[in-house]
Amino acid sequence: MYNSTMKEMKNAMSKGKIKRNTIGVLLVLTALYLSLIAYFCYAVLFYGSRWFADSYNTRVKMDEKNPRIIPGSIMDRNGVMLAETKSELVKDSTTGKEEQYYFRVYHDKATSVAHVVGFNHSKYGRMGVEAFYIYYLMGYNNSLIEKIYQKAFLPQERGNDVVLTVDFRLQDYVSQLMRKQGKKGSVVLLNPKTGEILTMVSYPTFNPNDMDKVDDDSLVNRATQGLYPPGSVFKLVTAAAALENVEDIGERKFNCAGAVEFDGTKIQCYKGEAHGELDLAQAMAVSCNTTFASLGTEIGWKNLLIMGKKFGFNEDFLFSDIRMKMSSLPITYKTRKQEMAWTAVGQGKVLVTPLHMAMIAATIANDGVMMEPKLLYSVVGRNDNIQKQLKPNVYRKVLDKENAETLKNMMAKVVLEGTGKQAQSKGVTIAGKTGTAEEGSKDQPNKNLAWFVGFAPSDDPTLAIAVLLEDVGQGETGGTQAAPLAKKVIEKAVELGY
Repeated sequence: MYNSTMKEMKNAMSKGKIKRNTIGVLLVLTALYLSLIAYFCYAVLFYGSRWFADSYNTRVKMDEKNPRIIPGSIMDRNGVMLAETKSELVKDSTTGKEEQYYFRVYHDKATSVAHVVGFNHSKYGRMGVEAFYIYYLMGYNNSLIEKIYQKAFLPQERGNDVVLTVDFRLQDYVSQLMRKQGKKGSVVLLNPKTGEILTMVSYPTFNPNDMDKVDDDSLVNRATQGLYPPGSVFKLVTAAAALENVEDIGERKFNCAGAVEFDGTKIQCYKGEAHGELDLAQAMAVSCNTTFASLGTEIGWKNLLIMGKKFGFNEDFLFSDIRMKMSSLPITYKTRKQEMAWTAVGQGKVLVTPLHMAMIAATIANDGVMMEPKLLYSVVGRNDNIQKQLKPNVYRKVLDKENAETLKNMMAKVVLEGTGKQAQSKGVTIAGKTGTAEEGSKDQPNKNLAWFVGFAPSDDPTLAIAVLLEDVGQGETGGTQAAPLAKKVIEKAVELGY
């Protein structure tokens, strides 16, 4: 009797354990399944448009012969036609019959805007606006009623026209300046209050009307895809971190002896110049490496990284209007003192895109508020129906207004009496920061980069700029090469009413 009862109890306990284990496994599987669904929804929401626009997506490929949908046109903000679809009768080499062929045609000066507009080619795929805005250009955003109407009453469906924020006059002007400069690089000009990209030039460029003569290097959009060491323009980030984390930084004095050493690593100012006693604003004006290197080690990796992340470093920007590579600020608790010093002056392993540097300058100009960069001005459907209109979006608040104002005054001082003097203009007050970054190795000593980032007018900025020039050589700096170019671009923008 006793043994029978014990056996029944053991069986009951065993069944209960199996039941609990089964329920536990089911709960775990349900949680994993729900997590998978959640991740799928997240991926579709944030990456769906990018997957759709990918050049490997053959569903939105334009057929040369009898396309089902005719892609819409691309225009600048003033209505200048940048790309459109045309057709012509072409004799088939095999049948001898003439057939209607469709192809994309670009502006006569398409090289000036090539990296923005891109191309849509049956052989080479898609790039730029032609790829990223294919959803609108092919009319996939049309309402169901509009799609039914076009299928029923039009011989061929037609996509929508895309109007960009860029001004072709500025694009062409900047492109000509870059060509005369003769150096690879990029210029980005945007409105800091709205995020509108007014011009975005990458050089060397290419002609989308003649894709058979394009080399790989010219296809790279340096503004959004080029990652470069920022050099001294990164001192804006270091200064912002100092303003937030170092007590009484505004009253503090630094003594520059021309060089400073960290664990056996020597960091010196340009040409070893000793700047003597100076405050933070003066150090920014003369771009004193020893001051900012020392500040970097004092601030520490954590505070500098926090500020860098506020400005967007180490972040995969998922902007609705544009793609850009992630800028890198690779510092951790393992980062050594000498590496922190190099990082604080914009060397080391720091990498950034020109568009991102323009956004950083724009953030300071806009009282510490970073706006989402905008390239899409409007989407225009059949019968000139506006389907989508530019709406400025605040991306994030980076700095408080007081610290942003302090940085603005520092940047004004850079142009007024510091390394950015060659950016001075009689027609508009410009504030900015120069930078000269070293790239390459001892075997390639001339691979230096020249930077200038800034904004104008300095009292109420409506323009923010980033200029990058590659391979400027020894003895050439951001102040002598990039600053004068930035001045010309800003003056032209002001002349055009921006």
